[in-house]
Amino acid sequence: MSPLLAYTDRTFSLPTLVAAAGELCAGLRAQADERVRQAPDERTVRYYQTVGVLDRPLRYDGRVAVYGYRHLLQVVAVKALQGEGLSLAQVQAALAGTETSALEQAVSEAMGASAALATLRKPPPAAEPESPGAGICTTPKPRPLLTYALAPGVWLTVDPANVSDPEALMASLSLTVSSALNTRSSS
Repeated sequence: MSPLLAYTDRTFSLPTLVAAAGELCAGLRAQADERVRQAPDERTVRYYQTVGVLDRPLRYDGRVAVYGYRHLLQVVAVKALQGEGLSLAQVQAALAGTETSALEQAVSEAMGASAALATLRKPPPAAEPESPGAGICTTPKPRPLLTYALAPGVWLTVDPANVSDPEALMASLSLTVSSALNTRSSS
């Protein structure tokens, strides 16, 4: 019996998602990359969502995000692929548009053998479209985000598709943050 069956119909708050992912990640084989933690924490899961590796929550109950089974599979797949030595950018490319059934198979096999992880690492071969428009992908591709350090502990992440001049924005905000920090330290 697969350990995933216990999670298929559940929903999770962020702490319970992290706990469930930790339980499943404990079943993964040893990490090849020692810099990568075997199980994620809450901050890491939020970061995964920010960079587009993890889907948006199913819904919000007040201010509490509610996650589902697919989110759990995504988190465990990320950790398994990182453990294989892939960078987060490579993981993002590998998981983009992956269906839940493929994630489930990859995670199941990663908890035993790791054959399915290899299929996630390689993009599927391009098929010839049967009719005009049949080969058009409807799944949005992840966009690269730009991240700038404005000050110690202050970071700005910009989607260049939505900001006409990210460099000018960064320079303007950098000056504002610097002057705010200087004003605060002189008082």
